[in-house]
Amino acid sequence: MNADRVAASYRWLEYAAFGSALEEARFDFLPRASTARRVLILGEGDGRFLARLLGINRQASIVVVETSSKMLRLAKRRVPPSARSRVEFHQIDATAQPLPAGEFDLAVSHFFLDVFDCPQASAVISKVNALLSPGAVWLVSEFQQPPSFLRGLHARVWLRAMYAFFALTTGLRATQLPPYRDLLTRNGFTEMEHRERRFGLIRSQVWRKAP
Repeated sequence: MNADRVAASYRWLEYAAFGSALEEARFDFLPRASTARRVLILGEGDGRFLARLLGINRQASIVVVETSSKMLRLAKRRVPPSARSRVEFHQIDATAQPLPAGEFDLAVSHFFLDVFDCPQASAVISKVNALLSPGAVWLVSEFQQPPSFLRGLHARVWLRAMYAFFALTTGLRATQLPPYRDLLTRNGFTEMEHRERRFGLIRSQVWRKAP
């Protein structure tokens, strides 16, 4: 998947479909990042989370991984000159290339794992796990398929529409959500907190790696 074709309009497409729900989910647990020292952000997109993080954390060194060159360009514009020395940008396909080396005490991925099939998601989670220090936190915002009938039906309609749209516009090959919560648990992470929006379709989460 490459989001270059939708990068310029992505923010407005997001607002048209979900209002502020996705943005609010990204920022739900931002205070958890205020004391982090080394941060890995996966699939940052246009840089809205990065800009907010830089505003509350004046010490962290931050590594941003993104496949889209246009999204990276937008994200770079949001970094103030005073913070540029603290941020590294890498145009990387996390499924096919090694992630930047280092030990991180915080990982962040917002609406990132949903673009992978199960084997790809498993491989990416394992890669990130290997880079995180014991007790590190992973902030995750994602879509989910609620178990109840009405909430589940609502989610299925939206998920099918989204996967079809991104297949056309970005070449996305995945057709359904991977079981990312099960995969995180298998990799030794424990969910500490979560919030839900849009009848359970959107879930923001705090995961912690075993000490």
